[in-house]
Amino acid sequence: MPSNITANLDAVEPAKNTEDNPPIAGMIGTSPAMQIVYSRVRKAAPTRSTILIHGETGSGKELVARGIHEASDRSKQPFIAVNCAAIPETLIEAELFGHEKGAFTGAASKRSGLIEAAEGGTLFLDEIGELPCEAQARLLRFIQESEIRRIGSNESQRVNVRLVAATHRNLKQLVNKGDFRADLYYRINVVKIELPSLRQRGSDLLDIAEYLLNKAAIRHDKSGLHLMPEAIQAINGYSWPGNVRELENIIERAAIMSDGLAINQADLEIDLDVSNFNDAVNATSPRPLIGSYADLYQPSQHHHSSNRDSMPDPNEDLSLEDYFQRFVMDNQESMNETELAKKLGISRKCLWERRQRFAIPRNKANSK
Repeated sequence: MPSNITANLDAVEPAKNTEDNPPIAGMIGTSPAMQIVYSRVRKAAPTRSTILIHGETGSGKELVARGIHEASDRSKQPFIAVNCAAIPETLIEAELFGHEKGAFTGAASKRSGLIEAAEGGTLFLDEIGELPCEAQARLLRFIQESEIRRIGSNESQRVNVRLVAATHRNLKQLVNKGDFRADLYYRINVVKIELPSLRQRGSDLLDIAEYLLNKAAIRHDKSGLHLMPEAIQAINGYSWPGNVRELENIIERAAIMSDGLAINQADLEIDLDVSNFNDAVNATSPRPLIGSYADLYQPSQHHHSSNRDSMPDPNEDLSLEDYFQRFVMDNQESMNETELAKKLGISRKCLWERRQRFAIPRNKANSK
């Protein structure tokens, strides 16, 4: 696909209905920001075009790359992931393109590179902005001609490899500073996917936390592991600078260090700065997600005074699933589906799915 199509593909897309645009395999979340990601992945995956994924560190760029590979016709072929920042500059070219025997000191034998290893499949170059200039020039020829030449060799060879690149850096700024080749930038920036940070993903946050906690419970043989209300509030009230990777590490640590099955705020060991978080929320996209379960269970203007006594106590030892069920049951007579979903910070589709999961009957008289 020619690079001049980039502008059209990079236009802001409306979020798709979750029924028509379910999550990509291996990915979690139904937030509007992720709906755009899923849509772009589905459109770009079947093509041969190079894809550039941009997102903060720890936001799941490799997961998106794997989703692209699995959704393509190369899914049965190799997926090779390379972290460009983790390989010394002196070795990166040899790692990617291979080398002949005696090509440099220490090259005791002929060796294929990682591009060759990805033949027929997908090569994922994470943190491509860290590539040294020499390697950038070689990579450009690989993209343009589908050819590589091992270090120390006089012969080129054809390869059939799809490239997906990722970075947390602003490549356009690197180009302007002379640290990244402009021609390479325009070659890899054919289809661009902006991956939202965890703090921009709204109600996905607790879904991901719940998924990670269930995995940790199985891994550490702690069936019934659950988050206490104050732990849920801490998760909602943190800005997550390390994104999903940080959340996974915190959940893992809490699962290991908790004395029982109930994880409290202290077990999470989150350095919570509420004022900084509120500033961050105001500076980014709005987050209708439950900010505090104490706030969630404040009776709305639609509630009758008799409902106040039925509100769950925020300090009560309830799991996230218990809170959801109690809130819906206590409020569905005074709130319609749209109001319930908005108060919970989820879509109507997600509300419906959770009703099905927990077998909560719907109030047909108040279902709009």
